[in-house]
Amino acid sequence: MEIQRTVKENYYRVDPKFKYKVLKASGGETFKFCYQCGTCTATCPVARFTDVFRPNKIIHLAKLGIRDVAHSDAVWLCVNCYSCTERCPQGVKVADVMRLLKNLAVEEGHIPEFSKEFMKNIVKTGFVYSIPSSRIKKREALGLPPPPQTKLTDLKKLAEILKISELIE
Repeated sequence: MEIQRTVKENYYRVDPKFKYKVLKASGGETFKFCYQCGTCTATCPVARFTDVFRPNKIIHLAKLGIRDVAHSDAVWLCVNCYSCTERCPQGVKVADVMRLLKNLAVEEGHIPEFSKEFMKNIVKTGFVYSIPSSRIKKREALGLPPPPQTKLTDLKKLAEILKISELIE
């Protein structure tokens, strides 16, 4: 499990101030209420298919001050569906904490390669992945409308403002 590897490799790299950074950020103020019941993980649609993404473990590591949990690729598997947040008995904004950890990772220059590829495709095509022409033909054969078109000029302007090219290179 990737998070366990992160802990083992960085066992002595504990930053006691990290949890306070999370608490101060928008969405992070509730993570101190987590008592590890596992409801978030049991509810998560991603956790059903992988042992790598366990929201309760990620929150636990962050509470312990293991800053490198934000650099774990596992954090990036959160799809922000908010199922965890809706069902948390303690009112922890789990999805917001995951978003916050991703933002901290970006600030520190860490974006997993798969996320960079997604961003490149979004800027290039407007979609997370390039839709092959065979899929478009299959949609037509089934009587489905073509995929919606993205205003790529607007998307490229937004990418420039956000300096996406700097992040993905």
